[in-house]
Amino acid sequence: MQNAVIRTKNFTRRSPSIPRRLLRDGAVHLVPAYYALRLSDLAREAIDHSGSYRFADHIYRGRPSGRTAVGRWIDRRLLTMPAAQAFRRRCEHAQEVVRRALEANPRTLAPLRMLAVPCGIPRDLVNLARTLRSTRPALLARLEYHGLDIDPLALDLARSLTARAGITTAHFHVGNALLRHEYPDGPFDVVVSTGLGEFLRDDELARFYTIVWEQLVPGGTFYTSATAFDRRSDVLLRMAEIVAHYRSARAVEGIFRRLPWSRLAVTVDRTRLQTFVTATK
Repeated sequence: MQNAVIRTKNFTRRSPSIPRRLLRDGAVHLVPAYYALRLSDLAREAIDHSGSYRFADHIYRGRPSGRTAVGRWIDRRLLTMPAAQAFRRRCEHAQEVVRRALEANPRTLAPLRMLAVPCGIPRDLVNLARTLRSTRPALLARLEYHGLDIDPLALDLARSLTARAGITTAHFHVGNALLRHEYPDGPFDVVVSTGLGEFLRDDELARFYTIVWEQLVPGGTFYTSATAFDRRSDVLLRMAEIVAHYRSARAVEGIFRRLPWSRLAVTVDRTRLQTFVTATK
């Protein structure tokens, strides 16, 4: 099943030495940039681990760090790029979707069952939980969180962070997003997925959306996002051998329309580099 059989992490890098590949491809001018970028914690994570969950979390937190003052300066420049700003807003949108779902019926005693797939480091949920813990603790108490990821190390970090954030009912599952039988028992009221679709072909993405649709209760909500092409970001990603599938809002909506969603809201970030989709079963 190609991508579906990858068990440990999303890892798209293939070359044992990126500088040698750049030289072989005639991109000599990119070699100095490669070594300079490695001073940045964000770029180094992208290069060494193909844009892992730590890469995403670094952008979500938005705190520059790196080796030496030069590395921190490069990191800061990367974090202020339009693509990184749009990336952070997809995290903020995820928080709003979950909060609205919790507020929809705040007096019910039933838990709100949420699934994040892949969960990575659930910075969106952790930030929301810290806010609700001080302002609406009763809402936070209703949340039953499930995180699915193929990387056990990501799940360990997620388990620690959610516990510290005050999420008392949280379950973590090692599983592949493209394999139905590896999902936890549903159904769920909310499913959130960001950062996966960019690594899936159209047929794989359609299969994933179908699995999510099956996991939702009638009236349940699915929130996801898609990334549009950005020339500057793409140069950096290709240098790091991160293979991304870029999609316009129209392309994403076309895949969603293959399923009988009762409501579909598609919005485009002001940078036009991220599409946010909220679908209701």
